[in-house]
Amino acid sequence: MDIDERELHYPPDAPLRAWRLFRVRAFDGDLLLSSPMYHDPDPPSWPAVGSVASCYEGHPAPAPGCRCGIYGAVPGTLDSLPGYLLDTAHDADRWAYAEIACSGRVFVDMRGVRAERAELVRIALPDSSWPDEAALSAAKRLLHARYGVPVGGLDWVPDWVAGNRRDAGRPPAEVNLALDLNRLDLG
Repeated sequence: MDIDERELHYPPDAPLRAWRLFRVRAFDGDLLLSSPMYHDPDPPSWPAVGSVASCYEGHPAPAPGCRCGIYGAVPGTLDSLPGYLLDTAHDADRWAYAEIACSGRVFVDMRGVRAERAELVRIALPDSSWPDEAALSAAKRLLHARYGVPVGGLDWVPDWVAGNRRDAGRPPAEVNLALDLNRLDLG
């Protein structure tokens, strides 16, 4: 696979901030965040505030030319986070956006970033996904207790994230990266 990408490096004390989509899944009376893109009845969860990427091919993740790594979107990249909800319309679990702090090796391409490590910074839940205010409040409390980060509403999500609406998450193959890498927010 030929991917037009650039490798960057971010230390944990100066991470690249990005946004990503999660599914909110019930587990043993608790709530867990997990990837929205696994077409699997038991998708891997994000059990702690931080995560380290791995690749099923056995090399350190992320790697050049491979799609492995922890995904995020930054301004100017083209993945449509709202579009992934349509890509996985068969998945009825609730969803959330989260801001993440990416560090280590970070590859940037037209779809966004693929990071070696990421930590949750904050979680944004849509009010409309919950049956009532009591369920939303319980979800916020459970997610805050598990991850130790602020949990709020969609008013935290930047306009460029929610406004990038397409009928699929992944951009068309013929789109090329046109991103000013010198302007990426360093946190």
